[in-house]
Formats: sequence, C-alpha cells, structure tokens
Amino acid sequence: MTVKSLRWGLVGLGSLAANGIMPAVGRAKYATVTAGATRDPAKGRAFGDKFGIPHIHDSFEELVRSRDVDAVFVMTPNDKHLAVVLAAAAAGKHVLCEKPLAMTETDAAAMIDACDKAGVMLRLGLHLRFEKFLDRVGEVLRDGSIGTIRALSIERAAPLSERAPWREDPAQGGGILYDVGLHLLDLVPRLVGAGYASVTGLAYPPPGSGQGADTITLLLRTDNDVQVSLRASREAPFSGSDLVVLGTAGMLRTGPLRWVEEFTLTVTNAQGKREERVPVCDLYRDELDGFAMDLADGGTRLGNGADGLRLVRLAATVEQALAEARTVPVTGA
Repeated sequence: MTVKSLRWGLVGLGSLAANGIMPAVGRAKYATVTAGATRDPAKGRAFGDKFGIPHIHDSFEELVRSRDVDAVFVMTPNDKHLAVVLAAAAAGKHVLCEKPLAMTETDAAAMIDACDKAGVMLRLGLHLRFEKFLDRVGEVLRDGSIGTIRALSIERAAPLSERAPWREDPAQGGGILYDVGLHLLDLVPRLVGAGYASVTGLAYPPPGSGQGADTITLLLRTDNDVQVSLRASREAPFSGSDLVVLGTAGMLRTGPLRWVEEFTLTVTNAQGKREERVPVCDLYRDELDGFAMDLADGGTRLGNGADGLRLVRLAATVEQALAEARTVPVTGA
C-alpha cells in the first residue's frame, strides 16, 4: 500500500487546532498543514505566524479552492459544518469533519451525498477510536474474564479551559453532549458488542434554559441488556475520568482515562486480581495518519459518513429524552 502525504487546510483555528492538531502534525508521517481559514483575520494572521502556515484565508470558500490543499479539516462551531463540507466536496477536497457531522439528519445525509457524488472521502473526528487501551478493554470484556457484562459506567470530563461562547449556545450545537458525550456514545457499542435500545438522562443546565448543558448523566440499555451509565462534564475540575464494568464473574476497572502517560486496567474475579498497563497513544497524530491510510486503501480506521449519521440520530434521541424527562427508545442508531 502506497500512502500519500496530505496537505491539510484547517477551517476553524480554535483551541483544537492550536493545542491538538498543530502539535500532532509535527509528529505525523503523512500530514502537513498548508492553509488555514477563520472568520477573524487578526486571529488568522497570528495563528499562521505562530505555526508557520503559508496561506491564511479569510473564508473557507477561498481555502477549499486552493491548489495547495488536498484535504480539509472542519473544526468550526458545530452548526457551521454543513456549509464547509459541501463547499469542500464541490471543490473536490477530501474531508475530515469534527463530530457531530451535522445538527440534523437531513444535513448529515446531504453532506454524505455531496461527498459521494464528488468522489471525495468523508471521515469523522472520533479520535478515541485510535486509543489502543480501549481496544484492549474490549478484548478483555469479550474473553470471559468477568463473565457476562451486566453494567458499564464511564465518567469523563473536558478541560474547563475549553469553554467558549459557542460551546454554551444550543443554537450553535453547544453543550457537552456534542463534545465528550458523542465520544462515549460511540465507544460503548464497540466495548459491549451491541447497539442501544433506550436512553434517559439528566442535564444541567436543563433543556429550555437557553444554555447548552455542561453536565449530563445518561442511563442507557443496550440491545444485549447491558445497563450503561455515562457522565460527561465541562464544569468538574476534579474528575476520575474512569471506566468500570461489572460482570457475572468479575469486575473490570480502569485508572484515569485522561491526562496520564500510562493507562491501567484491573480485573478482579475468582482467580484474584490482575493488572495491565498500556501506554497512552498519540491520538491526533494517529487520526491524521489514519485518514491518509484510509484514503490509500479504502479502510475505515476513522468514523465514516454512516457513523456520523448514526450519531446525529442518536444525539437527537438523547436530546428528546432529556427534554421530555423520560425513557425514549433508540431506533436507527
């Protein structure tokens, strides 16, 4: 397989671009950044100067037409994804879009259709798919060490420093559900081997407050009757950010899943207690290189359009459950 190094254009030069993507590009094998675009010209110039990006554009329309760009990384506020993806597809550029793919099922379907018709690749920014430690957790859950899975819980917090006005505005797709929450919702089926059957939950601030929720607690049932509790927050400065799974023959518990150099996994069963340690992966580097490899061999190391559409549907169901304060069946997700 021959993998081509890609020249990236970044649309949206916020904290993810500055603190996540640009450092990772320096470690990536198949990625360079040749262009950026932002609505704030002064911010764009400062970003370009800091990271040595040769072309900073005042609009994404300009960036996608650049001959110096092979692929577009969409990191705008969530409600702005549609226009950028459609423009990139029309310009013949491959697309990596941060989750959520869109705010509605109709928009997500339009994005998928546009990329398909243009013959460009569409992938979704779900960087936790590159965390090998989570793959190892899934392997242990499948090998019978703790018996049949009965309950799984995950707690995960986002940095308080990532607060921004758009992240608190529901109209722009703000709220912790569309940030940390979607990562967790995407992860669980890969761990337990089944999709979701129903969801209920709590949010603060509550639906109707005019502010995106900073803390959510979701209770879900999977199709194979695993009870799932997910908690995500952007207002908890001290959080375990851990995972616990209860089975009929034992328990699996991890150490912190963020801001550590090494992960720990502990299995306790009738044979005693055993611990494994797994190094932390370089997620954004692996995501960028994984995109280039997907393009080379047609693989799906990253989430694809169908995954994006599924998560849009699931997020809408979660929003309904939160707004109506009841358990809602999950369909088509």
